[in-house]
Amino acid sequence: MPTDGYLVSFKQNLPVYADSKSMLNSINFNAYNSFSENFIGALKFQGTAINAIGDSDDVRLSKRLFLPRTKLRGFEAGKVGPKDGLDFIGGNYATAINLEAALPNLLPESTETDISLFMDIANLWHVDYDSSLDSNELRSSTGIAVNWFSTIGPLTFSYAIPLSEAKTDITENFRFQIGTSF
Repeated sequence: MPTDGYLVSFKQNLPVYADSKSMLNSINFNAYNSFSENFIGALKFQGTAINAIGDSDDVRLSKRLFLPRTKLRGFEAGKVGPKDGLDFIGGNYATAINLEAALPNLLPESTETDISLFMDIANLWHVDYDSSLDSNELRSSTGIAVNWFSTIGPLTFSYAIPLSEAKTDITENFRFQIGTSF
């Protein structure tokens, strides 16, 4: 788990050969600061855009953006943002800010368990084929996460309370996942 420093990354996907051409740009910025041995703060930002290029008018549905479950806890994965009928269709633009306070020494070292408090703020918007489907609303949640390094691998449990949501979003207070949550 990082305790100090920055991590910045930029990603760009360009179509080489495709029947529906689109270009994706994404930037990630993570900053970590150890305020004390008992408190490590993290600020994470992600901004992503996908746009059709050339003679294509719309981004293919399978290429649209969705918010990852690590960027917006308290909501079901893939069940946030623009909706066409009963289907969540993703958007062309996504952004997320995560604030986290890790408390690594709250429990004894022998438990191999880390606890953190978090606040997630995210948005997913713009549908290029129909602007009436747009869902440009901030979603936010706060909660607690527990990372346990068990014998079968890292396990993450999180409990989140949505603070703001769109009326079409589907919330999920408790989440369990196998794998890391850094």
